[in-house]
Amino acid sequence: MNRQLYRGAIADSAAALAAAASAMVRFDVAVDERARFLAAVAQALRDHHPHGTVKLSVTEADGLEAGITADSGSVQRITVPVAASSAPERPGEHGEPGPGEDTLLDLIIEQQDALDWHRRELEQTNQGVLALHAELAQSTEQLRHASELQRHLLSAERAARASAEKSRARLAFLAHAGATLSESLDHEQILGRLHALVVPRYASTMTVWLARPLGGFAPFPASAADAQLSPHVEKAYASGRAQHVTRLPGEEEVLAGVDSTLDSQQILAVPLISRGATLGVLAAEPPADSFAAEDVVVFSELARLTAAATDNALRYEHERDVAERLQRAMLTDLPECGRLQFTARYLPAEAGLNVGGDWYDAFERPDGDIIAAVGDVTGHGLQAAALMGQLRTTLRAYAIDAPGPGEVLTRMHRLLSHLQPDDLATAVLAQMSPDGLLRWSNAGHPPPLLRGPDGAVTLLDGHDFLLGMPLEGAALTEHSIQLVPGAAVLFYTDGLIERRGTPLGAAIDRLADAFARAEGDLDAVADSVLDEMLRDSAREDDTCLLMFRTVPAMPAGEGRALTRTTVPGTVLPVGAAIGDESETATAGP
Repeated sequence: MNRQLYRGAIADSAAALAAAASAMVRFDVAVDERARFLAAVAQALRDHHPHGTVKLSVTEADGLEAGITADSGSVQRITVPVAASSAPERPGEHGEPGPGEDTLLDLIIEQQDALDWHRRELEQTNQGVLALHAELAQSTEQLRHASELQRHLLSAERAARASAEKSRARLAFLAHAGATLSESLDHEQILGRLHALVVPRYASTMTVWLARPLGGFAPFPASAADAQLSPHVEKAYASGRAQHVTRLPGEEEVLAGVDSTLDSQQILAVPLISRGATLGVLAAEPPADSFAAEDVVVFSELARLTAAATDNALRYEHERDVAERLQRAMLTDLPECGRLQFTARYLPAEAGLNVGGDWYDAFERPDGDIIAAVGDVTGHGLQAAALMGQLRTTLRAYAIDAPGPGEVLTRMHRLLSHLQPDDLATAVLAQMSPDGLLRWSNAGHPPPLLRGPDGAVTLLDGHDFLLGMPLEGAALTEHSIQLVPGAAVLFYTDGLIERRGTPLGAAIDRLADAFARAEGDLDAVADSVLDEMLRDSAREDDTCLLMFRTVPAMPAGEGRALTRTTVPGTVLPVGAAIGDESETATAGP
């Protein structure tokens, strides 16, 4: 018997399961077989129903058989045995549920609905999880790209910072080198400082070859004197261009950067050019393997700084040598006469421009009077030395027959104001007659000092304006004092007393004290005064000293005595005088 119990298109899988369950209830299918059969039908419906319409038929043969046909044509049959091959007809056998089956069908439908909802939720959740995974994967990829980009940017920033730091270090080095090299006006000292700056940090060895005026090169350091001048050094000097070469043993020199053996030697030769003239060549070897392009740029700038500093030093040294020779040639021989003893000292400055306009002069006039003078021209160098020579010659021309020192300095002042109004000078001029009368005039110069035979020191005070000041018709004042045998007079320039931070009055008092305590002959007194005054001085200015002394009386009690007595070894206050003093004003011609 093959009776069909249910057939129809399935729109709801729960209804199909309910029909199958109703059939199994009617045929008293065992519970476990019932569950297996329903599970198989439900699984078949799930497999086919999502793809289209599913037809379900349940027939009775030797057992219950469920046939599931889908739109795709696929057929699946599921069977389950029953207790009897023929069962009585029951209500609902054609798909309608019988009595008592509603509860089971409702439960099955409810479970099926719950299963469908959970399945849909699971599918949506799975889709959401997949979408989230895809989004996370995309975000992860973007983060990876961002991290890689950030890593590259960080690496580039570090490289840029390192390059900037190296550039800053090179600029700082060049700035320090420029300041260090420009501090000196001695070319050997400049090259020594350059060597200390470069070796061994920036070069393993360095030699500076300076061109000699008469040909050839002078090396620095001197230890390189025996080294043969390399062809690339001569080429750099001749061409005026830097030579960066690698020298291979037994081969011609080639451009730097090519493959070379371990015994190759890289040399950088840079010409020293200043004011369009090539002074020499700076030759250096690298401290490590080779010079980089930045090193070549640094050495080129260093060579420019060295050339400028060396050129200034060489020009200054030439000017200084000429000025010193001119200045010393103009320092006169001191006169020799029976009644006066002379000594003089001239010391050029040790710091800065050590050639100035300090000068002294002393000579005897045809009438027997002795002229002694000390002066100082403002400024330094050849111009000051030349002006000093002109003033010295002018003084001799005027003093040979002028009535007094005031007249001589007044004429010199008018001449300087007229011919060189931009220059100034100081001078003190003394004229001593055979009877011991000393007359002097002071044009803005430090006051001379007078020491009596007993050691007491006083200032020959009273000074006027500087020579060359714009004072129309002005005349200098003349002073006089009577000297006694054994009295000494000290003329000097401001280099002997001027010190930074020390008042001029205190410095003159110190000089007076040193003059009072000095012992021995005239030369010993001069040396003692210089030693006392210059031992704590950097000698930033020239120092000139002229001293003369009247010959002491030989027999005791003879000669002229001082009209004012003082305690031996003391320093008189400013303005005190020895002997009779008078002042007269002398008008110019």
